[in-house]
Amino acid sequence: MKRLGLVLFFMELVFGSMAQSNGVAVSAEIQDVTLTQDTRLTGCGNANEVILKVSVSFGGDNASASLAHLILSLDGTSDLADIERIKVFSTGSVDAFDPRTPQNAQLVGTVAPASGDLICPLNGTLNSGTNYLWVTAHVSNHATEGNLIDASLKTITTASQTYTLDNPSPVGHREIILARTVLYQPGDYNSANYRIPAVITAKDGSLVTATDKRKFNEGDLPEDIDIVCNRSTDGGHTWSEPYTIAQGTGANHGFGDCALAWSNDENGLIAGFVGGPGLWYSTPSNPIRTYVTKSYDNGKTWTEPQDITDFLFGDSCIVPEQRTWRASFFGSGNGLRTSSGRIIFVAAIRETTDPVLYNHVVYSDDNGVTWHVSGRASSSGDEAKVTELEDGRILMSIRHAGKRWYNISADGGETWQPSVSIWNDINAPACNGDMIRFTLVNQGGDRNRLLHSVPYGSQRADVSVYVSYDEGETWPVRKCVVPYHSAYSSLCILPDGTIGLYVEESYAGASGYSMVFYNFSLEWLTDGHH
Repeated sequence: MKRLGLVLFFMELVFGSMAQSNGVAVSAEIQDVTLTQDTRLTGCGNANEVILKVSVSFGGDNASASLAHLILSLDGTSDLADIERIKVFSTGSVDAFDPRTPQNAQLVGTVAPASGDLICPLNGTLNSGTNYLWVTAHVSNHATEGNLIDASLKTITTASQTYTLDNPSPVGHREIILARTVLYQPGDYNSANYRIPAVITAKDGSLVTATDKRKFNEGDLPEDIDIVCNRSTDGGHTWSEPYTIAQGTGANHGFGDCALAWSNDENGLIAGFVGGPGLWYSTPSNPIRTYVTKSYDNGKTWTEPQDITDFLFGDSCIVPEQRTWRASFFGSGNGLRTSSGRIIFVAAIRETTDPVLYNHVVYSDDNGVTWHVSGRASSSGDEAKVTELEDGRILMSIRHAGKRWYNISADGGETWQPSVSIWNDINAPACNGDMIRFTLVNQGGDRNRLLHSVPYGSQRADVSVYVSYDEGETWPVRKCVVPYHSAYSSLCILPDGTIGLYVEESYAGASGYSMVFYNFSLEWLTDGHH
């Protein structure tokens, strides 16, 4: 009996760390580790920016092991001073980490940046199955734009095992820009999705965004959609809680597709948007409605929406020739206040029952009290944007698959050239983008510059920003800001002369769009060539 007891004791020692899986003994240890490099841009001051996602496969049935430490290096990082701290989080078996809410994860280790191998003590646990660890960086507020952050993970040590990684440094890095902030992800504030970005710099220098809160799905009107605003007073690093400027109350009673412009009021902004049955369900007798609302305090509060549909089209339109038109909606993003004080939004209008959209501008010369519709700027167009050229003409950029279309008006947008022209420099899918003035010589700039944002290529991906130095004739500079799935975007210029981009993006196969704000310098955008 004593011999049997000894045999059982040694069997426990030998096999106690083994578990049965389908009758096969599996060691209660790390079986495999997979690293995924995060390659998104990152912003100065961001506190929990993922460098590496660490997927740890731990063997055993209902087994666990205490983490002891890991060894990593910051080789590939341009300047260690760009990082305040390295932090490691665990989300257990959950394959998701939100840097905005790190309290929902377990902080299992921290270490100060240094050259060479770094030993980071850990206090977490690995359990059976796949465990997710996240190696993150707290980026310094004073980090250098254009510098890189990178890390290698060499070993993971538990209380009983050291696992050495075969590929400790996957390809890629994170590049630093002035700011990158996620305003919304699917599920935030109990909304299934968000879409349709618009951003503007108000007269006091604050940033104001408008976004479709698509509460139950990703669909356009007539779905139940709210338009929500956010403000930032620190260059886009932090944002206010959302507040609503148009509240949907059910299907056929939602709002969307907001465009923003300065009004002629002190501290004034004006927003134009649509609501109701939607573009393809609209009829002259039951039209999709067009609204404007104003802010007199740089976007903090807004007036009740004013319905201006009867100025534009439908059975009750004040212009008889436009009463048979079937639908209209504004191209979201930037509207325009011209040097003369004219306020312009661009509309895509269904003039007949055919599924064809015609671009017109909708303009007001009395600060938004009454509105007029221009002549056609394009046939078979879609969402479009306008900006004012140095000589006072109005340039329109028109959504089109392939080479981007444009047109020019010599009378403030009332009439347009009989046919569109083509920009060979801008090759994009059928997608909304934005176009704004950056600098103007006769207003103190060193040269004339226009900016344009739109996806690059044939798919909704690789949102890029273009620069023109010849008033939109050519666009010789292009830099991709979002090198993965991305779509609509909007541009602004900050008071310090840097550039803001508010964009829809979906990283690494994520479902739905995140709404993300970027801030970067002209130096970064043009790789120092200005």
